[in-house]
Amino acid sequence: MTASPTAATVRPAPAPAPATVEEAEAAWLAAQTLLDPEPAIRALLHPDCVVVHSAVGHIHGADDWLRYAARLGRTSQVVTSDVTVQRLGTTAVVSCLQEMRVAFVPDLTPFVIQAAVSRVWVAAESGAWQLSHLQMARRLPPG
Repeated sequence: MTASPTAATVRPAPAPAPATVEEAEAAWLAAQTLLDPEPAIRALLHPDCVVVHSAVGHIHGADDWLRYAARLGRTSQVVTSDVTVQRLGTTAVVSCLQEMRVAFVPDLTPFVIQAAVSRVWVAAESGAWQLSHLQMARRLPPG
């Protein structure tokens, strides 16, 4: 009996670990808009990462936050402005304003979320930068 060859599952090669904070930030923003963002996001997270977010003040570890984010819907765009970077040895704090377009309901126009964001990156022993803390505070219209 001859077995027929089966197609191997081809997965894209993982992106190289970010060697600079700027590379880490770019990888983070790009990962948000992938069709399946979880593997790319997970690769950037420090195992002890804490995420503080939403109008009700959720505090999640990495795994809980990834599960939460997966339920929200697809993010089609992330734009940052007023970006500042403070370097403190092997730690960097990035603060910015961020606008995301999230399709909470797939067939409707994406919802625009504006937030003031802080990301704390730490350099691992390998030299790659990992996200150790993320704080997002939703911005409300003035008035």
